[in-house]
Amino acid sequence: MIRTIAVSGFKNSGKTTLCRRLIEELARLGVRTGYIKRTSEEALGAGGTDTSKLRDAGVTAVLWGDDGLRAEETKSGISHEYIVSKYFPDCEIVIVEGGKYLDLPKIWVESDTPRPEDVKGVFMQYDRTRPGDGAARFGCGDEALMAKKLAAFVREENYRSSSVFIGSRELPMKDFIADFVRGAVLGMLSSLKQGPAQGDEVKIFIRGK
Repeated sequence: MIRTIAVSGFKNSGKTTLCRRLIEELARLGVRTGYIKRTSEEALGAGGTDTSKLRDAGVTAVLWGDDGLRAEETKSGISHEYIVSKYFPDCEIVIVEGGKYLDLPKIWVESDTPRPEDVKGVFMQYDRTRPGDGAARFGCGDEALMAKKLAAFVREENYRSSSVFIGSRELPMKDFIADFVRGAVLGMLSSLKQGPAQGDEVKIFIRGK
């Protein structure tokens, strides 16, 4: 199961900087990480372009340039599960910047404005102006420690938990390859209505030619 967490807080609290630092530290640990920026503003490009015309017709449109690509899709009721399964099937963890009211475990970035009482699921707090305790409260300079805790959260029981057999012979795989296979398969299956639940053992049989 791909883990998804939110880095939440108020505007100018330091969410983007923290996300960038966490992603850098997770990359050093070899954790495959995706990133979603949640905004209350309009996310789609301006009307009248080729991609917007196709998008408005119900087609997922991708603008592909030399510097990268941007995908646009008009779909009501988009959930974080849909986005993760479609765009990040091979990730171990996806970080959503924002989303204070999404039903996700959260890192709350402190600011001068107190956290609303109806924000649920906070399991870490980050305050760039104060030192942390290394357990649930963290400060500037603690990003590497936070990333290690996230990596443990992601990989505690799941890392190196896939095996591939050709006939009765197990295919030798390095840990990161086995983890990639697991993440890719579960990511694809999780988009199905009756896909696997957390903790389920999944068996796939592929017949030869």
